[in-house]
Amino acid sequence: MNRNSIFSILLLFGLLACGPKRHHREYMPHSVHFAHRDWWIKSSPEIQGPGSNVFSYRNVWVDWQGHLHLKVKEKDNRWTCAEVYTKDSLGYGRYEMEVDGQLGDLDPYLVFGFFTWDPHTFEDQANSEIDIEFSRWGFPLAPRVLHYSVHPVSLQKLFLERFQSSNSNPQNWNGRSRHIMEWRDTSITFYSYRISRAGEDLLESFHYSFKNPPRKKGVEGQFSEAITVPKPGESNQARFNLWIFGAKEAPLNERETEIVIRDFHYEAY
Repeated sequence: MNRNSIFSILLLFGLLACGPKRHHREYMPHSVHFAHRDWWIKSSPEIQGPGSNVFSYRNVWVDWQGHLHLKVKEKDNRWTCAEVYTKDSLGYGRYEMEVDGQLGDLDPYLVFGFFTWDPHTFEDQANSEIDIEFSRWGFPLAPRVLHYSVHPVSLQKLFLERFQSSNSNPQNWNGRSRHIMEWRDTSITFYSYRISRAGEDLLESFHYSFKNPPRKKGVEGQFSEAITVPKPGESNQARFNLWIFGAKEAPLNERETEIVIRDFHYEAY
């Protein structure tokens, strides 16, 4: 078995362990204003998905420069995670973030996600989910940290045409970087740029089109309709999260981690 085959198997385990998401309750008493938008903060004492985590509003804040901070930290012997999502509904368009953090050296048990999600479109649009994620999915020696996906991505096996894991050096993603999802009714295109003093370098991209076969999403014995390019629903949101993978109770290195989202832009198509 070659290296790529091994990594595909590991990625399948990672993607399967992320769900299900749609049955978890969410409590939204707190919000922040970031990038000219209002965002709900996921916060609850109950265990919620993704993974088996507790999310806290104390792990989210906006600093004096207007940058959004997400943190995984321990308090009273419990590790808690962070997630925010837009109060307003977004649709087809260009989703762009600028992020600052040690994403290439992210703890192997952590996941940082930038994605779309609609809690009400499981049956017909597989939750309208497209993702840019940074993770090693629990495997410290995994060689790839940046992943793009267009859901559904798996049903007992990986749908290889619906995701891409970057071959770029993970160290490229330490520091500042910019990531884009262009969502149209016939295609979805991803771009990732490294930002340095010399400027920006496009290091990774992935194009997915309607020419691929339709696929179904399965969660706890229920199945969505077969879809090719997901459509945004009426409650579609942009989301950011930082969470502990799978059923882990703490990061592997048991150290607090903070990611800073410097900016977010959305342009409707």
